[in-house]
Amino acid sequence: MQDFLLSLFGDFGRIIVFLHIIGAAFLIGSMFMIRFIIKPTLMDIDDEAVRYSRCIKILDRYFYYLLGIMILIISASFTMSIGLGFEYASPTLYSLIHVKEALWLFIAFNFIYMYTKLMNAKKLYKRREFFEVHENLGLIVNCLIPLNFILTLIAAYIGVIIRGF
Repeated sequence: MQDFLLSLFGDFGRIIVFLHIIGAAFLIGSMFMIRFIIKPTLMDIDDEAVRYSRCIKILDRYFYYLLGIMILIISASFTMSIGLGFEYASPTLYSLIHVKEALWLFIAFNFIYMYTKLMNAKKLYKRREFFEVHENLGLIVNCLIPLNFILTLIAAYIGVIIRGF
């Protein structure tokens, strides 16, 4: 497996790094867009039922988008981690790799938690329990997405340190 990843990275190294960076940029941009552009626009809708319905639809589609982006970023980072031979690098650099992996693991679990909250909000919306829907969606949009946004920026900065730019 390691030989395959080494040869894959040797042949397509620049493309893999490019896909990893583009995936991170799309992820950061999408979280910024949800929090600072879509959320204020949805708050202009007066009817609660319509507002929550639109928010649920947007977040539902967002999580399908997010799944593809996360698979792209994680597979590219896994390939880069083995292909660049970070295990033979300095201990500081290798520690940064582990910090970045831990950040991404937390980000991934946070997205899974957000998805469970969205599924809960969908069920509550069908029962017309708007207060609970508001609590679930508010937690996602006001707390969890900004948290992931900040953690993703930190992970991107660590990635720049690792690459040595």
